[in-house]
Amino acid sequence: MRTFPVIVLAITALVSLSACGGEEPALLAETEEVVEQLRNFYIDGISLSDGELNTAAIQGILDYIDDPYTSYLESQRYAEFTESLNGESGQTFEGIGAEVSVRNGQLMIVGPLPGSPAIKAGIVPGDLVLKVDGQPTEGLDLLQAVTLIRGPKNSKVVLTILRAGSLRPLDIAVVRDTIELTSVLARMQQDGIGYIRLSAFDVLTVPGMIQAIADLRESGAKGLILDLRNNTGGLLNAAVGVVSEFVSEGLVCTGCNPGSTDDFQLVSGEGSAFELPLVVLVNGFSASASEIVAGALQDHNRATIIGTTTFGKGSVNLLLPLKTGSGLYVTVARWFTPAGQVIEGNGITPDIVTGSNVHVQSAQRLGGLTQSLCAAFEEESNKLAGQEMFADKLTVLCTLEATTIDEPLIDEQLEKAVSELSQILDW
Repeated sequence: MRTFPVIVLAITALVSLSACGGEEPALLAETEEVVEQLRNFYIDGISLSDGELNTAAIQGILDYIDDPYTSYLESQRYAEFTESLNGESGQTFEGIGAEVSVRNGQLMIVGPLPGSPAIKAGIVPGDLVLKVDGQPTEGLDLLQAVTLIRGPKNSKVVLTILRAGSLRPLDIAVVRDTIELTSVLARMQQDGIGYIRLSAFDVLTVPGMIQAIADLRESGAKGLILDLRNNTGGLLNAAVGVVSEFVSEGLVCTGCNPGSTDDFQLVSGEGSAFELPLVVLVNGFSASASEIVAGALQDHNRATIIGTTTFGKGSVNLLLPLKTGSGLYVTVARWFTPAGQVIEGNGITPDIVTGSNVHVQSAQRLGGLTQSLCAAFEEESNKLAGQEMFADKLTVLCTLEATTIDEPLIDEQLEKAVSELSQILDW
């Protein structure tokens, strides 16, 4: 399993331009004084170890920051995590093959990779991971969750998931494997219309897409559909390279890095498809670099964006080593589209909104709340004597047979993209 995807540039959160400022950090002398007084006067002060107080203080600061993508890794976790990252340099890694994120405090599957063990086991975008091998994920940060789910080839991990439209969790066993990253898939969708699907933004994405465009042109493509659905992002320079293939000049995005000047990412001016009509497909699991690409193409009026509102994730994170051997995974910059669109919490709104995933996130949220209600009812049911009507209604709700929202057999979004592109081409 990868982490969104390359750790040095996992493109995540986005806030307003006012957040670009920053104040000098406050002195922590009072914190040190509190620790000293606890040691001197607290009844169990002798039991307060330096390591435990240090971890508690750090975690308290991170809880206050309330950024799901900024987290602390103790030395053992840091060593294990950095070691696991080394497997990605050759464009392969061992795991279940799924991108995960923390959304509203819950661990969510954002995008299973094509052909991955996660796909084969039945994991779908939007699944909430409640437990990993029986360990609850509530309260875990992103890197803690990643560490739990990753593992060597042929080992098994059991994910307890809650799916949109279901009231009951489901245990799914996934056998980890070696995952080969193939980020570009291309084909002729129909006469004159080429189709390119990007599943990630990695070092091979831009050269792969350039070759795909050339091959599709040779096959007679007069217009292109770029599919970014379920693409959770990756390298910023890959996103810049993709936009550069279609936009001849101007901004891709603007960065906000406290303590430094704004970072302006410009197209290269060396693209190969400036004139090709373009339609872009997105959905609620298009995140990070996908949103930067969709936002840039939309702001430049270079493409028609079709689908559902994107995930809402757009910043840069860095994994920093600490002197103690531990690590800090920290959000270091935030991005805005060329026109200043705010992505965090909002996403990119398509020009044409269509598709079956429009209400999945609402169903997921309500399903999670219902699951919590039913769990509480199971614990408290013996205390509801004299409230039979109330208890009976909860019993009916909590014993409903589990159902799920099935994907349609017809790809409504793709069909709409073909129709829109055909109109642009005046066919």
